[in-house]
Order: sequence, then C-alpha cells, then structure tokens
Amino acid sequence: MKNLEPKRVEQLLSIIPQHPATRIMQISQGGLQLSDALSSFVRDRDYEFLLNITNDIFYEEIKDRYIETMDTKVKKLKLQQRRYVSMAKMYDFVFVTAIISDEIQEQFAKTIHGHIKNAGNIIIFLPKNDLKVLDNWRQTLEDNYFVATNTIDIFDKYEILISKKMHGWGG
Repeated sequence: MKNLEPKRVEQLLSIIPQHPATRIMQISQGGLQLSDALSSFVRDRDYEFLLNITNDIFYEEIKDRYIETMDTKVKKLKLQQRRYVSMAKMYDFVFVTAIISDEIQEQFAKTIHGHIKNAGNIIIFLPKNDLKVLDNWRQTLEDNYFVATNTIDIFDKYEILISKKMHGWGG
C-alpha cells in the first residue's frame, strides 16, 4: 500500500463513532500506516483491533509489532479459508487494504459478511479512477447483502468504497 496522507487517514477514522466495545478488523497484505493509525485509535478508545495479514513475508516482519498492545492482535490469513476469525466475534468496521482478486471476490464478500455486525461497515481501498473495478465491487457487495454503498474521495491514490451490512439480510 502506497503512502497515505496522515491527515486524510485521520479524516477516514473520524467516521467511526465513539461507541463502547467497538471492534475493528483490517485485512492487509503490506504497509503499516493505516494499521498503526488503527492500533493507536483503538488504544485511545479501549476498542479491539484485529489485523489480518495475507502476505506471509510481511506477517513475519510485523507479527510482534503490537505484542505489548492488549487491544491489537495480528493474525496470518489465507483469503481462501472458510472463516477469517476463529471465534464468533462480529466486527463493526472492516478495512480491506489487501488486493482481492476477481477470482475470489465473490467468495470473499460472502465470507466477510458473516464477520460483520448488522449495520456494520466494510471499507475497501481500491485503485483511484478505475471504474471497472469500482463497478465490479459495487455489484459484488449488492449481490451479497450489502447496501448504502458509496465512495469517499479523500486519498490521492485510492478510492474508498464503503458499504453497510443490513440487519436481517442474507444468511
């Protein structure tokens, strides 16, 4: 993930309301800027943060980075696995900064749906100005019971797609 503007990261995190017991997940394959910001954010608010890493080399490099932080956990993740979280925790916000290939996009949307709380949000970082990718994600999310899908234009290199899981929709 290319450098993110720190003030813009702060702006993005401002969409997270201050509610008790908020859980945040990130699915990443590299780059620490957003992960560090999220870890600091949850520490200040007594929230939980799970950082799922899809790249084995990057995981080995950072697996102990947050070891002294009780509210941040780092886990290795294979996108093809049946569940992304072993316990039945439900997340309020899921940030996806890893590249999800077209071949597994549908399966990913179905799997992640089961880990997001009702009315929770998925926030996907996509390449800027790639309408084909954006439209494909919009359709995939809609097909998998996500609604109120919109973009947030705050980063120079990324389009932020945000969508909400609605109560009582889908499996």
